[in-house]
Amino acid sequence: MMPISPQAGLCAICQHVRVIESAKGSTFFMCNRSKTDARFPKYPPMPVLRCGGFEKRS
Repeated sequence: MMPISPQAGLCAICQHVRVIESAKGSTFFMCNRSKTDARFPKYPPMPVLRCGGFEKRS
């Protein structure tokens, strides 16, 4: 996995993040929890400072 900027907030170290890079070079942070739980936005606004679904990546 590529290093994630700390500017992403908690997403930078969360095990549920999927980093998506567009063909034009933009980077998006997708929350995989959004697939099974509607409380989590698919693409949360950055930086994420609080999240009930946060689990630190090991």
